[in-house]
Amino acid sequence: MHYNPLVSIIIPTYHDWERLSKCINALENQTYGSDMYEVIIVNNDLMDAVPDNFYNINNLQIITEQKSGSYAARNAGLSIANGEIIGFTDSDCIPALNWIEAAVNFFRDNPDVDRVGGRVDLFIAGDKPTLAEAYEIVYAFKQEDNIKLGVSVTANMFAKKRVFDSIGLFNPDVYSGGDFEWGLRAASHNFKICFSQNVIVKHPARGDLKQLIGKIRRVAAGKLLLEPKKSNWIFKFLYFIYEFRPPVNEFKHIRTRGKSLSLEFKFQVFLLRYCIRILRGYEVLKLYNGAKPFKGN
Repeated sequence: MHYNPLVSIIIPTYHDWERLSKCINALENQTYGSDMYEVIIVNNDLMDAVPDNFYNINNLQIITEQKSGSYAARNAGLSIANGEIIGFTDSDCIPALNWIEAAVNFFRDNPDVDRVGGRVDLFIAGDKPTLAEAYEIVYAFKQEDNIKLGVSVTANMFAKKRVFDSIGLFNPDVYSGGDFEWGLRAASHNFKICFSQNVIVKHPARGDLKQLIGKIRRVAAGKLLLEPKKSNWIFKFLYFIYEFRPPVNEFKHIRTRGKSLSLEFKFQVFLLRYCIRILRGYEVLKLYNGAKPFKGN
């Protein structure tokens, strides 16, 4: 079956030109014909000019979105996208050289599928992982689990343009979780999603605890903004207490996803998971009581 649709790849970026150049290099060398896909980079800071002699390819354009937030940036890209299929990744990701072709082939072979969530392989900076990297190896980007819920992270997601035409764009007011909210909307309208083992991007694991904690705080804020507000103070307090439970059920998950980690590292990841649950509960409690959502990296 001959199937060569135009594909639009949308990538938001924020002060990340060096890593973005590696992403673009991978996109330039795709096995899918260069005349059959376009790359739209959305710079999310008006004051951050594109560096001189920045890496460029013929089918790439760079636009700017002044509203802060990666989902507002992705919406800006969608507003000018020409593709029948829309692909998303992040500026720090490195797509496999057959990334686009593999996604197109999946849609060709599965015409009833509207969305595809691909594999996200984490890589570390050095020879041995830091504690933060070990935690990410165990807990980050569980795409197969995401797909079971009807969602996918935008680090590696493809969707037919008609899905956006039908249900609308991402929520531009959130800084985290907008991909899941959009995915649940799509699922509620019966737009089918599947996981593909062959649609692959590489993603750097967060290397230090400060970055990891920033992510946890941002995710907590995003989740709260997307959920109905619960005003009952008893519920707020019980949620906080619930997060204090020792996560004994995590041992199996750490053992399964952290096969490459030493026993000592697995135990450290377990303790870190416990601390993060408490931090997450505390962050949610603060937000319930009027604290401003965390928007950092």
